[in-house]
Amino acid sequence: MSPMPPRRQQPHPLSQQLLLAAVVVAAAALLLAMPPGAHAISIAVPIRPPQLPSVPTVRLQSAPGSPPSPSPATVDISVEPVELTLSLGLAAGNGTNTSLSFTTPRYLSSRAGSTDKLQPPALILDAVCNSFGVRLSNNLPFQGVSTCPFYPGQNAEAPQFENGPHDLEWTNLHTHGLKVDPGAVSLNNICEPGQPTAGFPNGANTSLNAYYCSPNVSSSQLCEVFGDNVLANGRPLAPGTPYSTPGVAPGGATLSYTYPLGAVVPGMGWYHPHTHGSVGIQTPTAGAPLIVPESWLSGGVTSLYEPADTTTVSECARLLGVLSAQPLESSTILQVNGLWFRKRADGTPDDDSLPFLGAAPGGTQVSPLLYDVLPNGTAVPKFSNPAGRDWALINGAFQPTISIAERIYARWEILNTMTMKWLDLTIQQVLPDGSLRPADCGFWLLGRDGVPLPKVPRRLASQPAGTSAFTSDLILGPANRADVLVKCNTPGTYVLASGAGPFHTNYTSCTAVHCELFGDVPPATSGLPRSANNLYGGLELTAAVLAVVQVGRRGANPLAQADFDNEVCRSRLELFPYLDYLSFPTPAVPQCFSFMNQQGVACLAVPPCQSLRTHRGFCSINSQLFPTATAYVEQGTQQVWELHDTTFHPFHLHETPVRLVSLPPCATSVTNNWAKEDWMDAIHLPVCQNGCIWADQGSGGGQCGSSVERCDTVEVQWLATMFNMPAPRGSSDLCAARGTAAAATNATCTTRYSVFHCHILPHEDEGCIWPVKWYCPGDAPTDPAQLNAQCPANYPDCGSPGAARPDKTVRRSLLGRNV
Repeated sequence: MSPMPPRRQQPHPLSQQLLLAAVVVAAAALLLAMPPGAHAISIAVPIRPPQLPSVPTVRLQSAPGSPPSPSPATVDISVEPVELTLSLGLAAGNGTNTSLSFTTPRYLSSRAGSTDKLQPPALILDAVCNSFGVRLSNNLPFQGVSTCPFYPGQNAEAPQFENGPHDLEWTNLHTHGLKVDPGAVSLNNICEPGQPTAGFPNGANTSLNAYYCSPNVSSSQLCEVFGDNVLANGRPLAPGTPYSTPGVAPGGATLSYTYPLGAVVPGMGWYHPHTHGSVGIQTPTAGAPLIVPESWLSGGVTSLYEPADTTTVSECARLLGVLSAQPLESSTILQVNGLWFRKRADGTPDDDSLPFLGAAPGGTQVSPLLYDVLPNGTAVPKFSNPAGRDWALINGAFQPTISIAERIYARWEILNTMTMKWLDLTIQQVLPDGSLRPADCGFWLLGRDGVPLPKVPRRLASQPAGTSAFTSDLILGPANRADVLVKCNTPGTYVLASGAGPFHTNYTSCTAVHCELFGDVPPATSGLPRSANNLYGGLELTAAVLAVVQVGRRGANPLAQADFDNEVCRSRLELFPYLDYLSFPTPAVPQCFSFMNQQGVACLAVPPCQSLRTHRGFCSINSQLFPTATAYVEQGTQQVWELHDTTFHPFHLHETPVRLVSLPPCATSVTNNWAKEDWMDAIHLPVCQNGCIWADQGSGGGQCGSSVERCDTVEVQWLATMFNMPAPRGSSDLCAARGTAAAATNATCTTRYSVFHCHILPHEDEGCIWPVKWYCPGDAPTDPAQLNAQCPANYPDCGSPGAARPDKTVRRSLLGRNV
């Protein structure tokens, strides 16, 4: 167990008692006085628009050959409340009011996009081998933290970290898809008073209690954040008297991130909020692509790929011609967002839905965007949800039309920002009776999670046991991205669907919301409705329609393009040192981590124990919740990690992709969506719901004292970079070839902190996350057991000292709130 760093104590300008009393009264008054949708722009989400809305872009430039700049190319982004309305009207065809209206966070930039559109800009990073910056301003309404009237860590009643949904309007930023310095040198919030980087102007009230709890002081500050530091935190907008902060308009706190970049492989990442406690409620509508362009390489795609062998020279050249005509940075982006508003049969919000998360903190800590709190303490919804269904949007629109030409490859960059569930995408024809038939279309995979496949392309094909034919489908878990070529051979109107493919939810082993396939039909006994996306053409389908795919005739030109064979080009990943696995230091350091469902482990032989057994999905890692355990990684080493239970809980490690060393037969025997040697940063194998025998006492159930199932074991390797050292040159120094060196970091080795977690984001909030301490050589922990984490063979017995216990906010069976 890792000791927590002490909090700083500060003298306060007012007496403690007077300040705390004032904070409580002011915070309650602010929350109760806030009208529905206060300060929020209203956006009507486009319903079935005839064209796919484009994703706006912001290019962050750095001149080739220039030294790393102290003033990096920077974009300003604000987090603001917006009221979204969705209404299918008569198009629903089911005779009910299929509509939804709610207020939610969204990203907005003055450099691109529009105030009347939900979709934020994609950031195109021309600043490779240099630095780029993001100034993130938090203009969500002020809400004190969950420990108020005390600041976090002030005493035993106010721990530094809590688990469960809380602090719902505080925010920060996290990037996927980059090899980047995590920045944090401790677990502390470097933007709070007393920190040298906090950036408060002269004369600001900088007591810790006022900062965390009082709406009567201004939130304006410019906090300098280095690297991908998700432990920094941005205070929401308060209506106090604004003061002048250089470079920042009066408003919520501004976190000014600087990201140093070395040679990063071209690919698509993304950025989204990551304050522990509010990730699950903010990310569904606040996230956007982050693109490392192919154009930063001197030869573009010809520098990145070469023929796989002497027999594929011409076919590799043909593939490079297709890719050069549709470079990654200008190809079609499809960003999928999930809006979780499903109701249970009794009319209450489903587990981990946005209304559920927004109400979970209870009292005056409920989401001020979703609820008003009456004087008697009852939380009253501000949102309108007659549909009671989940929704999926693409590029901020509902079921838009994507147009492609027959027998011509279209390059799609697909980003799944859904915070739970998974997608199995196929292209289907909808027949007059509502049944679905596979279209003559296929997916050719080029890369996953921002890294090209070792050899490209890979024609995706799945064939579950007991089926007679292969299906070309694309499986995406939460946070996954895919670089794909798509081709349909017959003109017509089709749909991009989830739930019509070869895989489905195993509702025997998946008894929680988060592990469902989006678009599947829940069992009739559950009383749960299908998603709004299952409504199409006046019918209710057995799959979710994400978009319409209109395949047009191509005419005489261009000529039809033949199918590609698999693996005609080899990706030159060895050019990028963090992907050059043959050059990783040896010996590798082995560690093991198991995601563990916890409803049984949490039982304490008290009345809530039995009810907890009926709620699957509560998650821990090696039976420990944040922040009671830490993973230790020595900078400069090769790490080989064994992972369990990625069937139900997607594994995500910050700051780096990982290479798949081994995969379980439950995945590889039924699909080639994943293969050994692929690189990913979010590993999710939902097909193993049906490929393993998930006894109720196993990992799919997690009962007290039962064994941990290892049917879905994955092994990965990755490089723990020395952050103070120049990047190793690898087989070619790409930054030098560009005329510059990689962006500078600290001159001496300094401890860093990052995290890894389950990317079911409500689970991250609930504590299914571990800090990662990147320690310097010679500074290893004194306890050898901390150096090599070991997976437990069994769940702890109920009530044992080692058993993870759920926070009071995480499951409805322990909540006595009145919503």
